[in-house]
Amino acid sequence: MSKKINFQFLISYFGLIPYVLTFLDKYYFLVVEEEDLLNFVTYYSLIIIVFIGSINWNLKNNPPTHIVIYGFLPSLFAVIIIILSLLNINILIIFILIILLLLTQLFFDYIILFANETNKQAFYYLRLPLTILIILFLLLISL
Repeated sequence: MSKKINFQFLISYFGLIPYVLTFLDKYYFLVVEEEDLLNFVTYYSLIIIVFIGSINWNLKNNPPTHIVIYGFLPSLFAVIIIILSLLNINILIIFILIILLLLTQLFFDYIILFANETNKQAFYYLRLPLTILIILFLLLISL
């Protein structure tokens, strides 16, 4: 019997394609200016962080206040990082902040959203590996 493909997981992993293409361009193709690549990766990473935060919102129900605030915080931190970027703060510092934000978000996602779940498949097969891969790409691209 064939196993059904979870298209949400598949599409989520497709989100790594821009990181792969950026990595390949930086080290092999050399088509795009490095500063443009780093800016793209910065803003793309912020989109992912904000998206992860927004999926915690359940607009059909009245979620607890801490969940609403937790879903909003990634957007706030993304704005702060954008401002730092526009102020020409060193890109390595910005990448470190993004990595710390991803790790913090991963930690609190587990504590707040997954700790009491019996099925942690989404965390172990999607959230954790994707976060680790994004962080590895950020590290490789920032070198």
